[in-house]
Amino acid sequence: VKEQVSRILSQVEESVNATLEAEVLTRSDLSEMEFKKILIEKMEGNKSIQRSDEQRNLYKELVEAYEADKTILDTYGDSTILNRRREDDDQEGPSVGPNWGSKRQKEGGEQASASTPSEKETKG
Repeated sequence: VKEQVSRILSQVEESVNATLEAEVLTRSDLSEMEFKKILIEKMEGNKSIQRSDEQRNLYKELVEAYEADKTILDTYGDSTILNRRREDDDQEGPSVGPNWGSKRQKEGGEQASASTPSEKETKG
């Protein structure tokens, strides 16, 4: 019985992963508003908002944020949302750039070797 359950769970996991890979887009491909709308639809679709008060409250906050963005967009147009995204990107700081981890590399040791693969990925 445990083997069957384990096998079924792995099949379910593979199926869910395949579905998510097919449907989920990266944040860079979506505006923040589109991302919120998709998340709201997914939460409504899988009824996750009915599981606990915490999830219900998070859902309500997400809907309120989406509605606020929608109001701003209707009032001021696309430029406001785009400017907000640029401001958010600027606040992420220098750790996002291609030199991330270079300080550790200069210091030497195990940390430098751990940061080397990520630096190669960011250059390519």
